[in-house]
Amino acid sequence: MKRPVGLLYSAEQVPPPTILGLSALQQMAAMQVTLLFPIIVAREAGLTATQRMDVVSLSMLAIGVGTILLCLRSRFIGSRYFCTAGFTGIYLGPSLFALHQGGFALVLGMTVFAGVMQVAIAPLLRRLRPLLPPEITGLVIAIIGLSLAVLGVRYALGVSSGGTVNPAHCAIAGIALTTMVVLNIWASGLLKMVCVLIGIWAGFAASMALGVLDASALAPREGLGLVRLPDIAHLGWSFDISCVVPFTVAAIAATLRIMGDVSNAQRLDDADWVRPNFGSLTGAVAANGMASAFCGLVGSPGINSYSTSIGLAGATGITSRSVGFAVGIAFAVLSLVPIAGATLVAMPAPVIGAVLFFVSAFIFTSGIQMVTARMLDPRKSTVIGFSFAIAVMADIYRDVFAGAPPFLKPIVDNALVLGTVCAVLLNAIMRIGVRQRVRLVLAPQQFNRETVEQFLFENGARWAARRDVVSRAVFGVVQVLEVVGQPDGDIEIEASFDEFSLNVRVRYPGKPLLIPETKPTPREIVASEDGERRLAGYLLRRSADRIGCRAVGERSEVDLHYEH
Repeated sequence: MKRPVGLLYSAEQVPPPTILGLSALQQMAAMQVTLLFPIIVAREAGLTATQRMDVVSLSMLAIGVGTILLCLRSRFIGSRYFCTAGFTGIYLGPSLFALHQGGFALVLGMTVFAGVMQVAIAPLLRRLRPLLPPEITGLVIAIIGLSLAVLGVRYALGVSSGGTVNPAHCAIAGIALTTMVVLNIWASGLLKMVCVLIGIWAGFAASMALGVLDASALAPREGLGLVRLPDIAHLGWSFDISCVVPFTVAAIAATLRIMGDVSNAQRLDDADWVRPNFGSLTGAVAANGMASAFCGLVGSPGINSYSTSIGLAGATGITSRSVGFAVGIAFAVLSLVPIAGATLVAMPAPVIGAVLFFVSAFIFTSGIQMVTARMLDPRKSTVIGFSFAIAVMADIYRDVFAGAPPFLKPIVDNALVLGTVCAVLLNAIMRIGVRQRVRLVLAPQQFNRETVEQFLFENGARWAARRDVVSRAVFGVVQVLEVVGQPDGDIEIEASFDEFSLNVRVRYPGKPLLIPETKPTPREIVASEDGERRLAGYLLRRSADRIGCRAVGERSEVDLHYEH
């Protein structure tokens, strides 16, 4: 593992108390925007003002518990990296659908069902990998970044129902965003690490100066006590088979999102990152499922990993899990403090928009990097391009998709869900006709490097294999053929791919290669005719993750194995 440039505190490091506290504070300020989703559901459910405050408090508790679960480092639960929880639009569509079908109790019951679904999916992730490859995960991350940018611009501009832009909102968002960008790029030390928090403070100050800050939310007429236990008398749970499909789709989309977020968190901690750690992903999905089930039990809609927090961690260089634990504990404690919920809910919309737009750039870029790390042929390009375009259309043409049949609304009402469903289905369709085992036969005197490169790179693109792995395979095959020379007979090259590994077998007439475990000395190289073959065999052993050579009748086989 190589430490990335710009990383100040890795997942296992604990920052000093001051930095830890300020980092947790700015993460909480960024996360509070997700409380809008349970508030929307509570309003649609017709809950009273007091009950809505209870929903906010219980939702803060759910965020705290979910964040702690996601940051755990255990064998079965937790991502082992910095990863926070937040409410998501993924569950908003299904929740509103369930609300109209059977009320608030059905929302909570189906949220528990979706959480159990994720827990069940977690141990199957490795088997599902061919259907959910990393390029799809990268696409999901990119869509998340784009969706956050769209939502951020909507908040920042203060667009009314008539389509007019609020100049005061633009000014506030501009001040907050400029502060974040300037400190993140040109500042250093503590100022850089808490650039978003300072930007939020600047946005609050501008909101007060321009009269946008809603003081009534901070000090309601009925007053706020110092400590208050949320009332759970309004809670209830039910189940309806008609809601199974939308909540199952939401659970799958949430699973892909957390796979993307945790993969991004892994990449932020390791400059040499090339593939997701599936032990970490499995624990993260299980933790997310448990957190969502807990949400349903305490009276809030489903929860998911919060991409904005991971983008913020990447922007500030602080990916410590200790910050996640501090955030989780703080949210759990503040769920008992009414003024804390009121303060978070009172954050001006343009300030929220500035935060979302700022972190969306880092999230979108991470997704694109994950996609472009793979070789893409026309099939994969079609999957990525079409799915991304459809996700964009879901945000642009909301009025058109609003006329969809009721059973499709949970899918088409959310850009991430729609893009994810399209990507998974198109990927499954495009796999038809793609052979996972291919063969090339070279006649005597016809060997050349270009032929081998074209053969492996064309098929590597069909498989969406990583470019660096295919390049290593090309090097290995070329080295074998150069050592073999010009044999009296055909040379066969067979390659197979299964998403976890790339295997290449070279068959040729002649003696097996010598594959020594130690490097031959210069004297051993020049002392015998086999010296150069021993050196070539040693280089082959170093270039492949695993190598073997054996005689089969009058021919020999060299097996090259590359981890993917």
